[in-house]
Amino acid sequence: MISNKRSGSGLVWLISVLLLAGCSSSAPKKTKSEREASDPVAIAAASASILPAGPATPNPYLQNKPSVSSAVAQQFANATRAMRNKQWQQAETLLQQIVAQNNKLSGAYLNLGLVYRAQNETRRAEEAFSNAITANHTNLDAYNQLAILQREQGRFSDAEVNYKKALSVWPYHAESHRNIGILYDLYLGKNAEALAHFEAYQQLRGDGDKQVIGWIADLQRRLGIAPKPKAAPAATTEEPPAAENSGDKEASND
Repeated sequence: MISNKRSGSGLVWLISVLLLAGCSSSAPKKTKSEREASDPVAIAAASASILPAGPATPNPYLQNKPSVSSAVAQQFANATRAMRNKQWQQAETLLQQIVAQNNKLSGAYLNLGLVYRAQNETRRAEEAFSNAITANHTNLDAYNQLAILQREQGRFSDAEVNYKKALSVWPYHAESHRNIGILYDLYLGKNAEALAHFEAYQQLRGDGDKQVIGWIADLQRRLGIAPKPKAAPAATTEEPPAAENSGDKEASND
């Protein structure tokens, strides 16, 4: 059992910044990974990979960024600043104003959930994460945050369902692979499944995450299998995760 423990509460502001970028009043510029993905790159057909064979598809959430007015964009900026300063009541008020104007802004609901979670308001956080998914079923962070909350409550089956939903929306979401791998490894005892998802995460990230490399080695040792050949990185349109994004390996933010 891997004992590295870290809290996910410090993710609030960084994730909110990522979401603010997704609610822009101007046309989004293509990221480096999006430009690279315009030339289809097939994922290596490595027998160890659970990723779909063929070209990696774009992240559907990033492909459908909503257009908002400059006033709403400013409200998002103010809410982000309040979250960064842990001014939770101010952030909540601003975000509530945003969703009152437009209940289709999934990112605002997700940020609301993060605000509630930071204040240990579990029920309201779960409702906000669910609203984020209802507003936009491609919001992968919302599935992950909801699953983390459920995992912390011991609702492991519910958490597994939501991680799987995220991966059904977009199987190339690295953090969903990482988080479900943690759930399988530490909570459900599904070592083989955990190993497959950690390897998929490494293939998608392609940056040699030393922590996950250690988890993979530990699982291979426990399963009695030899290290597998390194699969080629998969080109995706996913933005870099915000500070390990939505999961940490702990025994007590995914």
